[in-house]
Amino acid sequence: MPQPEVLIKLCGVTSVDDALACAELGADWIGLNFHPPSPRSIHPDIAAAIVRALPRRVTVAGVFVDRPAAEVADLAGRLGLDVVQLHGQEPPEDLAALDRLRVIRAFRLRAAGDWMLITDFLARAEALGHPPEGVLVDAYVPGLPGGSGKVIDLSLLDAAPPLPRLILAGGLTAENVAERIARLRPWMVDVASGVESAPGRKDLVSVAAFIRAVRSGETGR
Repeated sequence: MPQPEVLIKLCGVTSVDDALACAELGADWIGLNFHPPSPRSIHPDIAAAIVRALPRRVTVAGVFVDRPAAEVADLAGRLGLDVVQLHGQEPPEDLAALDRLRVIRAFRLRAAGDWMLITDFLARAEALGHPPEGVLVDAYVPGLPGGSGKVIDLSLLDAAPPLPRLILAGGLTAENVAERIARLRPWMVDVASGVESAPGRKDLVSVAAFIRAVRSGETGR
């Protein structure tokens, strides 16, 4: 049976022009960052314009870090988002509070034992009746919830348990993404800094090269 295509998420988009160009090049998902300390943080008015401009085939995800679930739900509702990505220390109870939304839960890996923390979280969320739609893994950098450009050590990827909707992030580029797809067989790959000319500004040549590399990497799955 042929494997499904790996989905591609371009995260940290900050303008309508970049969002439309990324969609035209083949992005499946666009990520909008609502974490104010991040250089990729976006104003809700610009986010609303991006959501209106994108074709319906493109999924838009809002990225939040340790915000109250009610605040996340309110902004998602005002913008018309149906997917949110929780990138902090949010507990499984937050997924239950966001029951009308599709939730991606992000984790930062620094040791093989962190996979057990992820599976424990998923078990707790399942017991509450609200498992996340997907699990994103990123590299651990002290003080940074994501977007650092640091890659996950390959030995940590090799220790991954089977997870049906695993999203790979962490320093991905056109040069390394195919190997990592072959190694981890993720549901989706997520890139921000690896396709930028500056934080929040996408380099479309790099975006095109990244998407080509993902599609070529699928042949080894």
